[in-house]
Amino acid sequence: MSLDTSRGGGTETLVFLAIAALAVVLVITGPTVDDHRIAVLLAAAVVIGGLPHGALDPWIAWRAALWRTWRGAVVFHVVYIAAAASVVVGWLAAPAAGLALFLAVSAWHFAGDWPLPSVLRPLVGTALLAFPAWHWPVEVEHLLTLLGGEGGKTLAGVLGDAGPALTLVALLAAAGLAIRKATLAALELTTLATLGTLLPPLAYFVVYFCFLHSPRHLRQAAAGANAHTRRRLLAVIALYTALALFCFASASPWLADIASPRWDDDLVRIVFIALAALTVPHMCVMALAARRSVRPA
Repeated sequence: MSLDTSRGGGTETLVFLAIAALAVVLVITGPTVDDHRIAVLLAAAVVIGGLPHGALDPWIAWRAALWRTWRGAVVFHVVYIAAAASVVVGWLAAPAAGLALFLAVSAWHFAGDWPLPSVLRPLVGTALLAFPAWHWPVEVEHLLTLLGGEGGKTLAGVLGDAGPALTLVALLAAAGLAIRKATLAALELTTLATLGTLLPPLAYFVVYFCFLHSPRHLRQAAAGANAHTRRRLLAVIALYTALALFCFASASPWLADIASPRWDDDLVRIVFIALAALTVPHMCVMALAARRSVRPA
């Protein structure tokens, strides 16, 4: 089996495969988990996988010379936060449009995990969303309706209807990767198609986002740093994660105490809107860095 050294190491893939296998076993053999616990687990997983995922954006921007002074740092953070806030405001004003934008941006961004031809990237990215929509239509319809209202329900139906065709495209793309000796990339994509069948949508998302996409982004983002800088970056990532976990752990008992019939839905909605808010400025940083010939991810 060849290692895809240009897009990720073997250890990264093997950890993802191990977590994926464990998740499948737990879902098949474990007890049913109620909606409240699912919501809390989702929030905790995104805190662990999401905040470190974007923690290196200032470093990427600095390396791309988007800022180099303290004044530049302040401007960068203000613009970053303003972009995130505008996404939240826009989503609340037009949930269906906000959800559609988030799904489109996510599809393009996620497909960048593999060395795909540009014509296949949006199709494979959309396939990652269509896998669970095809096999778990009720759950995905509930989730997207929760996030985008009737427009979200329509999007769920479209993704589900396109599921068979997009799955075929993804598997053909995986075959192409295997032919090009990108064996691990092909295995990852095939595994995700399988997980979309076996795991509930939120579990599928957590396994992919927290145990493949985010670790890959972090490793590649720090690839150009020297040993001293990497230690500093790891300290920043650890600090952000520790602070987030502390805040979440402190709030968890309070959240549990105020649980209402809509509490789990509210938490899931907050998690995904927050992800969207961070994804847009994150993608802008990636795009600007790429234009300056920086390879952050």
